[in-house]
Amino acid sequence: MQSGPERMQPGGGRNAPFGALERRIARRYLGARKSEGGVAVIAAISFVCILLAIAAMIIIMSIMNGFREKLIELTIGSEGHMYVGLLSPDPGPDRIRELEDRLSTLPGVDEAFEFSENFAGIQANGQLTLGRVIGIRPQNLDEFPLIADNIQSGSLDGFGQGRGAAHRIAIGVHLAASLGLSAGDRLRIMTSRTRSTVTGPMPVMKVYTVGAVFNTGLYQTDLNYIYMDLDQSQLLFSNGRKSGEIQMRLIDPDQLEVAARQARDAAGEPVLMQTWKDRNSTTAQALRTEQIAMRMIFIVVVIISTFPILAAMIMLVKNKSRDIAILRTIGATRGSILRIFFLAGSMIGSLGTVAGLAFGIVFCLHINVVQGIIEALTGVELFPADIYHIDTGIPAKVVWGEVAMVALCGFVISAVATFFPALGASKTDPVEELRYD
Repeated sequence: MQSGPERMQPGGGRNAPFGALERRIARRYLGARKSEGGVAVIAAISFVCILLAIAAMIIIMSIMNGFREKLIELTIGSEGHMYVGLLSPDPGPDRIRELEDRLSTLPGVDEAFEFSENFAGIQANGQLTLGRVIGIRPQNLDEFPLIADNIQSGSLDGFGQGRGAAHRIAIGVHLAASLGLSAGDRLRIMTSRTRSTVTGPMPVMKVYTVGAVFNTGLYQTDLNYIYMDLDQSQLLFSNGRKSGEIQMRLIDPDQLEVAARQARDAAGEPVLMQTWKDRNSTTAQALRTEQIAMRMIFIVVVIISTFPILAAMIMLVKNKSRDIAILRTIGATRGSILRIFFLAGSMIGSLGTVAGLAFGIVFCLHINVVQGIIEALTGVELFPADIYHIDTGIPAKVVWGEVAMVALCGFVISAVATFFPALGASKTDPVEELRYD
């Protein structure tokens, strides 16, 4: 039977690396009061700092993801995610229908349909302006909730119906205001196509009835966009010829590269291709910049939050230098000392990270409840729907990949902040520490 103090040698059981003995000593050091050389108060402060930093980043990144999703939804709510154009000047209805069917069945594609897009002069009540005329089938227009769900006056029920001047179209609220129009009024659309008359070439034009006025909340869309039946649009702008343009809507608007590659293969011939990011390059670049900036800020915040851990470990090593010397004299190796203090610091960082993750995720999943409580206490509406065009409260989308990245960074940065004081503790010379005791 071994006599004397238990020697801390590597091996199985209690004295194994990171074993029960080393963990117990690490816990005792963290929980010790200041009078005993411990750093319990500073350790608690460090824990709270890590918790708040991790939780704040989860909440902020989730809210930014939610706003990003809403911004994309608003930006492309009246447009497609991808556009495929045949190079043939008159591909014919059979070829268009075949391409529609092929693109619609691709993985990740929600729908694909023919459309047309032209610029034209819009005239009414003595006013003239330029507008973008979108030709689309009525059933496809219903798939654009930003338009279909935001009709300010009139209705889409009769969209594309009517004969002659009674043919019903939909226009934006700002375009209607600039021309003094409301639902039921008539306007004239003038194209760049001309026809010969006795007085010379005249632009082809036609009168239409405003069947619906929509208000998307996007100024450029509400000022410039006009929707009309696809057949009418092709008759007006190209004398009935097919445009050869297919609009695609994806299940995930960010999966553009994969969808583009699949669409080119499905077309079986050279095609022109454009994505929503190409058409909204400024918005797309702003979103990319925002993501990069948020990740940089996150790393800086987590690094700053580890400073209390670094200070706590330096103080703990200084206060426990005599204990370190005693442990060394009874057989503890430098590796064992390093592991004890590394465990002590890692406990703070790990527990703070886990608690921060839990708090941040729960906060995001119940963010509308939190918003309601704050609004009830302050009497102030945090996100007015008429300003932000978000009627579902604060948008928050938890991306689990980003949560994993936050957790990994929290663990790694905390471990790095702990390692160097622990390394210093392992280099303590027991002879020098005990010389005058």
